[in-house]
Amino acid sequence: MITVQFAVIHELTKLAGTTESNINPAKKLLPASADVVIKLISELDKLYGTKENTAIYGTFSKKDPTNQFAKYTELFIDDKIESKFLEFSQQGLGEIARESRGRQSATGGYIVFSFYKNATMHEFLLVAMIKNKNALKINKDLELEDVIQIDLSKIHQAARINLERFQEAKELTLKPSDDESPKLNYLSFVSPRSNMDASGYFIKGLDCADGVRPAVATDSVFKCAKAYCIEKKELKTFRNKVHDSIAEYLQICVDTEKPATLKGIEHSIRQAVPANEHVLIEEFIAFASNEVWQIPAEFNVSESRLKKYTRIRSKTDSWELNFKRNALGITDNSDLFYDNNAKKLTIRCSDDLTKQIVEELDSRNAN
Repeated sequence: MITVQFAVIHELTKLAGTTESNINPAKKLLPASADVVIKLISELDKLYGTKENTAIYGTFSKKDPTNQFAKYTELFIDDKIESKFLEFSQQGLGEIARESRGRQSATGGYIVFSFYKNATMHEFLLVAMIKNKNALKINKDLELEDVIQIDLSKIHQAARINLERFQEAKELTLKPSDDESPKLNYLSFVSPRSNMDASGYFIKGLDCADGVRPAVATDSVFKCAKAYCIEKKELKTFRNKVHDSIAEYLQICVDTEKPATLKGIEHSIRQAVPANEHVLIEEFIAFASNEVWQIPAEFNVSESRLKKYTRIRSKTDSWELNFKRNALGITDNSDLFYDNNAKKLTIRCSDDLTKQIVEELDSRNAN
């Protein structure tokens, strides 16, 4: 059950094929305790980041000096009162409208702003666009009277700010970091990739920037899949096969220079699990894209991080080993047999390796 603190609906009108847009801002907030308001915000919260609405995690870009949405957000967070929220929402509407004017194919809709607490009492700011105006019954004063038949299975565009993470990022003393360093993401957004010209203005207006680095995403995939298999107890015995299947898929992405996708990862998990257990995988994408794991719908694979999960390396002054993790076993028929008691690794030699060893030993005897 969520607790709605503040909510408001504004209107942006724009026809595709034009560069003009108009705003119709609400003059007052919606009644936060009204059942219809709670219903709308609850549905948006519940469906945000689901399989159909996979979120991308990041931060405010702060690269465009003319876009002040990050500043407006911070001002509201510093003083979370009703009048400040209405002002914040109207300012956000203005930024979205400004960006829409440069996109000919863009269209308008109702824009919902809400400040609420979820079931675990974490605070969020949510901004969502609802394109189908017939889905909501709204009067001339932009008061929500009913949610008629809104297809919330697919949110057109939305952004959500985790206020706790936002404050942590604000207070964090940032040190110089490289591309491999982790980053605290407090913002997430949903937007269709099929037509960024039509929908990208919403995300740009709210100054959203993708912040999940390839190294972090690659790390998170393996950790997330392991956690998921442990949570779904029936999958626990398959977690090593799941690991290997994901590694194989990500290696293909590296070799073909294509991004990895959550759908591709889900498919690789299915390949490692018996068909009668596939129903347990239905929730994986939602699990992987939640606030905890923050795995984006699509990301570039870090080849260096992938090797960490696929290969074991070690060397001394006299030898060097580099082998696939799945070649290692604890039985004597394994390609690489490890005897834990003796602390010895036995290698099953290939024909080529055998030939090289024999030639080396023969040359020594000849001398």
